[in-house]
Amino acid sequence: MFWITGGLILLAALPALLNVRAAPLELLANLRPQIAVLVLAFGVAAITVGRYGTAGLAAGVLALLLLTTPELFSRVPRPVDRPDLTLVWGNVFKSDAATERLAQLARRRGAELVILGEPPAPETTRRLLADYPFHYGVHDPDRHGAAIFSRRPLTERGGPDLPPASYPVSVVEVDGLTVAALHPPVAVSRRRLAESEMMLAGAAAQLDGDAGVIVGDMNATPWSARLRQLSRRLIRISPARASTWFSSLPVLGLPIDHVFVTPGLDASAEIGPGIGSDHLPLIVSIKRPVVFRDSLPPAA
Repeated sequence: MFWITGGLILLAALPALLNVRAAPLELLANLRPQIAVLVLAFGVAAITVGRYGTAGLAAGVLALLLLTTPELFSRVPRPVDRPDLTLVWGNVFKSDAATERLAQLARRRGAELVILGEPPAPETTRRLLADYPFHYGVHDPDRHGAAIFSRRPLTERGGPDLPPASYPVSVVEVDGLTVAALHPPVAVSRRRLAESEMMLAGAAAQLDGDAGVIVGDMNATPWSARLRQLSRRLIRISPARASTWFSSLPVLGLPIDHVFVTPGLDASAEIGPGIGSDHLPLIVSIKRPVVFRDSLPPAA
């Protein structure tokens, strides 16, 4: 039993270490912290029964897991002073109560935008967010997606071209900033993994040449291949060590709600209090950089 347990743990570590991009093994890459804890426990158990070689192997695997997951040790961006725009994101899982609590949080923080993942019925969201009169996005409880509510007028930008069965990506422009909100599916199959990758790439393409932000329940961790690829184009500002789903404890939960911004924006994100959903909300502050223009030459 000892060897069977250890073999299974070490076998599960391989797809995580290699960042396998084939579903459903790709899901194991998201479980790096949990697998690391299991490897550690197995190594300790090996020491207690005198299997020091096995313990050394477990220590090596644990070191590789940690060294190849630099996101766990990344710094959280400093809070933005006097932001130009504050938005609140939360996957409310079609819950009226969670939507109401998210709206209350947004009002307390003076947010200009409230973005709901898996929103409830449209009449409910419009009533609870009546002071956010401008809105765009998915309002169908039977579809996964995001709805954007704004205090300020917004311009609908539509979204990227995706296959008909794909989850939608909601894209708007507010005060010169492009905001893309999405909820990719869990990559339990090859089709779902491809769909998730297309949604992330499509959302990033909407920001090409523009200052903007991507926010959503990505159903992937910062150390997944999908989000590492997105991080090559954009800057992730959401905390990596703190979990947003299932539990706030890193070992029991996972950080799968994320915010990415275009280079040049001064932005920060923090995890908000529980709203009654299985996800914790994100509070995002964004400030445009100050651009100093050369003074005009004197008139001739």
